[in-house]
Amino acid sequence: MTARIARWSLIALTVVLLAIWLPQVKNLLFEYRFGKTQLFYSPVIEKFIYTELVGAGHQFVYRDQDGRDYDREAFEQLIPFIYYKNMELWGKLPLELAGQTFDKAAIRAERLVLEFEPRDLPEHSPRIPLFPLLESNPGRSRLRFPEDILRPGAALTFINSDANRRESELTDSFTRALAKAGFVFPVRATFARVSILKAFDAGHFLIDDQGKLFQLKRVAGAPWVRSVPLSEGFRVRAIKISENQGSDFLGFLLAEDSRLFLLGQGDDPLTPLELPGYDPERMELKLLFNPLYRTAIYSDRQEIHAIAMDRAFKPIARYQRRMAMAAPRLVDTLWDSLTPVNLQWRTPESRYPRLTPQWHGEKAAIGMSMALVLALAWLRWRRAPLLGNWASLILVALTGFLGLIALLLFPPEAESASS
Repeated sequence: MTARIARWSLIALTVVLLAIWLPQVKNLLFEYRFGKTQLFYSPVIEKFIYTELVGAGHQFVYRDQDGRDYDREAFEQLIPFIYYKNMELWGKLPLELAGQTFDKAAIRAERLVLEFEPRDLPEHSPRIPLFPLLESNPGRSRLRFPEDILRPGAALTFINSDANRRESELTDSFTRALAKAGFVFPVRATFARVSILKAFDAGHFLIDDQGKLFQLKRVAGAPWVRSVPLSEGFRVRAIKISENQGSDFLGFLLAEDSRLFLLGQGDDPLTPLELPGYDPERMELKLLFNPLYRTAIYSDRQEIHAIAMDRAFKPIARYQRRMAMAAPRLVDTLWDSLTPVNLQWRTPESRYPRLTPQWHGEKAAIGMSMALVLALAWLRWRRAPLLGNWASLILVALTGFLGLIALLLFPPEAESASS
């Protein structure tokens, strides 16, 4: 019985390891070179244009939504706000569009890119709940990290990071300031950009026990608290802060119902974005600002969507396409036909290591049937009893060539006993 348990444990472990490592070996041998499609809205022709790799080497296409091809320089001139440095070199600045004139300074003042990825979701990113609360008014040219660390919980506890000692005065003053502003402890979530490499410090955004949102900063060593107004019943799922100089927006706010908003600093802080089909669990999103338009571009590994908006974020044009990288490769089709499942150790959507199965669907029945026939032939060749090895045959029928390889590595029980 012990030998049988050991054998089946080894077979199970082998199948799992093969499902993890063989797809990686296949990807190393057959390198995947296709990147995501780069999609833009051209203020020159007022159409969507894109560039993508369509073949081996550097087979890029530069194309508009109607299928018209351009060379690279002509393509870049269709999005002059992005390639404004090239436009300057080519002597095409200032440029005139929509009855307005834009020089280099005007373009730079309006350009901004905000990004939100599945990895920005709190449940997709491991985080130790210890944060620096920067001094927002440092009185010097650059921000710097404080000597204490903030631990949100039943109170806002400050800990001296040198002496590992609770800072009672800071703890009491910041906890009182939040409570006075209406914050109900404990702290349910904390969002901030933990970096000193930014234009300014917007502090931390905290969610209290009732789901209300507050902004907290340290200004000249004292607490600064703002209650961020939200509509009744509104629930915050995530916030991504991007402190950019000159922007009216601090970043993105994602609601529990997957609606995405721009987070501003005024009395009406939320600007809704109309993004049909957007799924924050699996799609990366960019929001491009230029002097005339705002363009939201979001995609998974199959489809890419774009919404062009005016300066008030009212949609004016939409476009979506299936990316070239979504086209199946022959080697992937063959692999998916031979094995029923891959096991991914990591996924692009999460910073956590996690075994995630990728099922290959009905086409895997081809490989499962072939592996079963080969297993039957192999058992007959070894004169092993078929009925006595029914469990091995079921394993091969369910796991295809993964199970067949494991069966070859660990022979049937009758053969093991006789050897």
